[in-house]
Amino acid sequence: MKKKLQNHLLKTTRIFLAISIGFSSIFSFPIGVIAETTYTGEVTGENVRLRSKPTTAKENGKDNILMELDDGDSITVLSLNKIAGKKNDCEDGWYQVSYQNVTGYMCSKYIHVAGYDKYDRPWTSPKKAIIGGAKFISNSYISRGQFTSYLKKFNVNPNGYYEIYNHLYMSNLAAPSSEAIISYEAYKKNGLFDLPLEFNIPIYKNMDDVYNRPGGNLVSIEKQTTITDPVFEESLNKQGFPESYKAPLRALHTKHPNWTFTAMETGEKFVHAIWNFKITGAIQGGDKYFELEDGKPIQAGNDKGWYMPNDDTVAYYVDPRNFLTEKYILQFESLENSSNYTTEVVQNILKNTFMEGLSVLDNQMYASIFVEAGKEANVSAVYLASLARQESGTSSGTNTNGKEFQYEGVTYQGLYNFFNIGANSSASSPVKAGLVYASGGMCTICSATDYPNNSTPNVPVQENKTLENYIKEAGYKIEGSYVFGFKVGESISSVQNKLQNKSISIKSDGKTISSGDKISFNGLNYTVVIYGDLTGDGKINSADLLKMRQYLLGKTTLSGVYKEAAHLANKDKINSADLLKMRQYLLGKTKISQS
Repeated sequence: MKKKLQNHLLKTTRIFLAISIGFSSIFSFPIGVIAETTYTGEVTGENVRLRSKPTTAKENGKDNILMELDDGDSITVLSLNKIAGKKNDCEDGWYQVSYQNVTGYMCSKYIHVAGYDKYDRPWTSPKKAIIGGAKFISNSYISRGQFTSYLKKFNVNPNGYYEIYNHLYMSNLAAPSSEAIISYEAYKKNGLFDLPLEFNIPIYKNMDDVYNRPGGNLVSIEKQTTITDPVFEESLNKQGFPESYKAPLRALHTKHPNWTFTAMETGEKFVHAIWNFKITGAIQGGDKYFELEDGKPIQAGNDKGWYMPNDDTVAYYVDPRNFLTEKYILQFESLENSSNYTTEVVQNILKNTFMEGLSVLDNQMYASIFVEAGKEANVSAVYLASLARQESGTSSGTNTNGKEFQYEGVTYQGLYNFFNIGANSSASSPVKAGLVYASGGMCTICSATDYPNNSTPNVPVQENKTLENYIKEAGYKIEGSYVFGFKVGESISSVQNKLQNKSISIKSDGKTISSGDKISFNGLNYTVVIYGDLTGDGKINSADLLKMRQYLLGKTTLSGVYKEAAHLANKDKINSADLLKMRQYLLGKTKISQS
């Protein structure tokens, strides 16, 4: 029996001013928006429980459920400051809410706050983009097990929230080492290497003694073969550090005896890691680094100049031992914030860049903004500044100047994205796709002056985007009536989240996106294709291999989406090459591209 009070819908009145822009565009903006103390929220699930305390745990054998609410019920959110949840107990955090004069706590996962985005989008100024981006990085990566620069790129943490090899922040193989060298300069100038730093270093199975970079190693690794500190040596042994790790760690320990090195046992064979990161990686620099096909490099995504790396290049950048030196070890440091990361430290990173001085729109020095973002999101301000420099360069560009641009037939203006969040490499223009993400779907012509005090505008999502726009912005690919580009095993909820519009429906028989699923919005729909999934269960296994073999023997038929999913080797016809591709995939010898 549901403990539900008599239904009563909360109503709010909002006044909007229609402003004509040019000759054809009409947008609605609120008059004199003021930061609210309470917010209108909507429940987004069935039987969602309102509790007397922000926990699901019982107290003295009694639960704390006040009532249950249903999808569409209106509530009042008393504060947007969440109370932290725990693993398997509202990990997204709790909101304090009120429903018909009953006050309690509800898991934020099941609440949509009108006109509010948890990352403060739209990012209509550098400050909003930096702080909002820091919150995104903290919530999506650092707090979920990808807590070092290395792990954000090479997710091999077996205890993390996401499956290993998935949820990678960037495709650039060299990104962690590039970020580390930028941070190194700041640490060196400010004496931060004297601090008791902590490093988490992954360990793989079956590694060769050395993996060299085809174009020459970035640095010569200093090694110490003599044991000078038995206590330190015992610590390395207890943690299971292989012999090949110990010599460079001894050298670092001799220079910095207050540093701590923690082993992260991945449980993965190194060759397996190379296979996985090769498919998702990209590199620049010349043919010596690239995977070639018919003598030509294989393009990685839609960014010009970026190509699929060869095995030797992947092995070099994935091997942690190649970076156990002062200049590069910071890619293994925890990215949580520290009071040591002052504006003076951050300023050294921003020197000789467009971020060296004042953000005119915010009337605040960039260094101060990064420090503020670090404190608010609990992310290293040094790392944030290094990442912004890595992603945005030294001169202001499309993602940092707020200028007008066009993407997929829509004109945008006044948007910023210093970390290129949402800039999927599969998009027609990754940087512009990232700026569309920065809009949060709330505006196209965006202006910080319309949203005083950095408040989030209470404006509805503009319904000027088609289902095709949403799908492409999420990084997927459309051909005819089919949509491609999903990861094998990707959850329905993950796809729904990437589409950034809860009105888009996904019709599926399971929790995993599968061949034959339908994605629909405003009367339009596309059918999902997972290459290799011939049975419609979202997996590629022996059942699919049998299906293809029977088809080639003429014992069964394939049609529609399932016939499309069988084109593994080429688009023209289905033959033995496709069967071989699937067999090699199941043996772990190759990958099946979903793009």
